[in-house]
Amino acid sequence: MILNRIKSYTIILVLLACLLGGKESMACTAVADEYTYNHKEMIKQSGNIYLAKAIRKSLDNKVITTTFEVIDAIKGSEKKLVTISFPDFEYEANSSIKFMNDFSLHSDGAFWKDGSGRSQVLTGCETIASFKLGYVYLLFPDFISNSKGAEIINDTSDKWYGLVKKNVKANLK
Repeated sequence: MILNRIKSYTIILVLLACLLGGKESMACTAVADEYTYNHKEMIKQSGNIYLAKAIRKSLDNKVITTTFEVIDAIKGSEKKLVTISFPDFEYEANSSIKFMNDFSLHSDGAFWKDGSGRSQVLTGCETIASFKLGYVYLLFPDFISNSKGAEIINDTSDKWYGLVKKNVKANLK
């Protein structure tokens, strides 16, 4: 009887902690529309799209800012540098595979599903991506929280890079 009462109190305390703990303790129930936005519309509606190399990182007030050197301004304003900031998040070792994934130069069918890409959604519904210095990324600054908003490009034969360039060129004519 005492054991049952302890179990009941424990359950009540855990539920109270979840309710009072704020959004960090709750699972994300609905990601922002931007995260799963259709890649074709994302390309069309983006004001700026850049192929850029990560050259510098800084941490300030739990925010990691990565500076990129622009290699190719595919769409939008010509810039030499672009910066992207995300909340500081140390991903677990098994998650690092996803963060460094280029989906076999984006020929893997899994990448082409809506909502699939390198970015991750945290329990508080924040979207994050991690960048490694020296790596090249296809960046959509207007849609950086999209699952495909910051993809690794290991080669110019990459299918995602090629599709984006082709669609931008077709829409500019």
